[in-house]
Amino acid sequence: MSQTIKLEVVTPERPVFSAEVAEVQFPTATRGYYGILPGHTPLMTEVGDGLLYYIQEGQKHWITVFGGFAEVGPDRVTILARESETVDMIDLERAEASRQRALTLLKEAQTEHDIAAAQAKLNASLTRLQAAGHPAGHGF
Repeated sequence: MSQTIKLEVVTPERPVFSAEVAEVQFPTATRGYYGILPGHTPLMTEVGDGLLYYIQEGQKHWITVFGGFAEVGPDRVTILARESETVDMIDLERAEASRQRALTLLKEAQTEHDIAAAQAKLNASLTRLQAAGHPAGHGF
């Protein structure tokens, strides 16, 4: 059995990441995180919003994922995400500005719909900041 598994992350706009990795963990929409190692039983599941991590050459790396689907096989994990970025794709200034706007929207929200929309924007900005190791990504 191989010691690695092929990880591919794609969005409708572009391929985000593709490489052989030792391990993958990603958020599901309803069941927490799935951890995948080479030889995993095949499955398909809905991907949630959050941080995917993979281990490559003993180092942990992060990728943001926002919704989509995962197809897992014994030698491959394919994530078809609505949105996704590797750490080097994240614009910290933009993510911080988005966090500030979301906090303002949250304070000004008057309906449940407004609160949910502002919270989703805040969560997405915090996920990006956390992936990039920014202190604001670990709370506000």
